[in-house]
Amino acid sequence: MKRETEKAQDNSPISTVLDGFSVNRRSFLLGAAASAAGLYIGSFVPSAFAASGHLEILGWEGETADAELANWRKQRDITVRSSYASTQDDITARLAGNDPVQLDLTMYALGYEVIYKEMGILSPIDTSKISNYSAESTIPQFFQGDRWYWDGKQWGIPLLWGMNTIVYNVKNVAKPTRYQDLLDPKLKGKLTFVDDGLSTWSLIAIIAGYGDKFPNLTRAEFDDAFEKLKPYREQCRTFASSAGDAVSLLASGEVDAVFSMSAFGPTETAKRGVKTALAVPEEGAAIWVDALFIPKTVKDVPLALEYINKMLEPETQAAMAKTMFSGVTNKKAIPLLDPVLRETFDYEHLDSLFAKSKLYGQPPLKSDKYVTYAEWVEQWSNFKGSF
Repeated sequence: MKRETEKAQDNSPISTVLDGFSVNRRSFLLGAAASAAGLYIGSFVPSAFAASGHLEILGWEGETADAELANWRKQRDITVRSSYASTQDDITARLAGNDPVQLDLTMYALGYEVIYKEMGILSPIDTSKISNYSAESTIPQFFQGDRWYWDGKQWGIPLLWGMNTIVYNVKNVAKPTRYQDLLDPKLKGKLTFVDDGLSTWSLIAIIAGYGDKFPNLTRAEFDDAFEKLKPYREQCRTFASSAGDAVSLLASGEVDAVFSMSAFGPTETAKRGVKTALAVPEEGAAIWVDALFIPKTVKDVPLALEYINKMLEPETQAAMAKTMFSGVTNKKAIPLLDPVLRETFDYEHLDSLFAKSKLYGQPPLKSDKYVTYAEWVEQWSNFKGSF
């Protein structure tokens, strides 16, 4: 049986508008070596699709259940071809325009629902066919909600989630309780940022006092936010080009704190003999959520719904969460997680976490009133270039 992986390519004009960022948390955890080796555990028979069905899936590597549902697919005689996106813009480009690529199932990151709603590429989802997505089985923060549910219909199904927040060396730094604690003179030259703009922008707005307004900031508010970010930049001697780079800087002792990093940071530094920890300051963390959706190009809706349901099964969720070092959305998956994951995402106190860590969207593509996505990209690029 032939096995293959396809990397999504973005040749659309949309890519010039949405100048996408690499997703550090995914690329670091899965590793470039796995991609180079053609890691793919799904099955694809190009000349004769199984009678019981075939799915075309485009999503984040590690989040398409290639390995986790391999036995189920074999038992059901289902074939799946998984393509992996590097950025959300890879997915957008494939579904845009008059000649979209045929896909049965794909994903959107938090905030992109606004764009996809405007583009008209989402299909309503019949949740009566998804028994693992219900008020009884789903963590409340991820059941319906305006990021996935509007006009009385479900458009996206939250799959995995996580957070970017402060990571610090516990030996050299007292636990930060506010972002302002990173301005301690003792951290001069010992702080760094990670090149993960979308996960950092909301925090920039928050520390400037515009958290309730993000992502819709006026030009004056936007300029003020980056002006108030300068003291944090002045604390830094270097800039981490990736999550892996940040781990190396922490492990080597070159830095003692990272402004905003994915939750896997402490686990990775521990492998190198350096104890770090997460700190969620009183202003909150940057939350990310990846949601499944069925595009208008779908050919087999029943099978797509069945696949979503299988991806939400507790065992599948727990296995993917371990691979991606992420949070689950199915309550029944929580007991199946290892202690480190359960402790990191503190499921017993999620209400407290989400009370201060909002599910922010992203800046508008076009606006006469607010600073646009492209302007955020440009300013973030300038900020990086100042190191």
